[in-house]
Amino acid sequence: MISMPEKAEKRLPLTAVIMAGGRGRRLGGIDKPLITIGGQRIIDRTFRIVSHCCQEILISSNSPQPYRKFPVTIIPDLYPDHGAIGGIYSCLRQASFPYVLILAGDMPFISAAAIRYLWSRHEGYDVILPKSSDGHQPLHAIYNKNCMEKIKKQLDYGKLKISGFFSEVRVVEIPTTQHPSCFGPRYFFNLNTPEDINQARQLAKQ
Repeated sequence: MISMPEKAEKRLPLTAVIMAGGRGRRLGGIDKPLITIGGQRIIDRTFRIVSHCCQEILISSNSPQPYRKFPVTIIPDLYPDHGAIGGIYSCLRQASFPYVLILAGDMPFISAAAIRYLWSRHEGYDVILPKSSDGHQPLHAIYNKNCMEKIKKQLDYGKLKISGFFSEVRVVEIPTTQHPSCFGPRYFFNLNTPEDINQARQLAKQ
């Protein structure tokens, strides 16, 4: 069993959601958070980081068995087969805090410093959305629970694009290239192919 840190005074009043539902079709269907990069599984590293900066952690997955050792609630999708937006909605409903950090489960290089910076920009907004050189990063963003009804309406219409409701809420865009101390060039690297895994393992050695 993996434990949570005992002291919470430095942790943010923020729910972190590790999105562990995505299986890599080009990776043989394996759960991407279980891939080992730099000597540790992505899920273990991600959990360790968020457990030191967020007061609550949830795991989004319809296959809970690999994640039962974590002392947190595992949330199945209320809208099965509706992609990441379905998992986001399901976890927003269960979160204890008004703001929820959504984290893709296949990003091996995230940091607490970046999470804390995003939190510092949350005041007055519903979505705190990083924008890297590759575009917006909705799977490394903070959402207010008041987005739920907008997302539910979108799901009921079968619209699965995460950004589909952004025009109806208050979004602040965070240009991450202006904050290299928090968001380095490899920060949002994620795994979709065997080549990505090999590249991530090389990057982890640097």
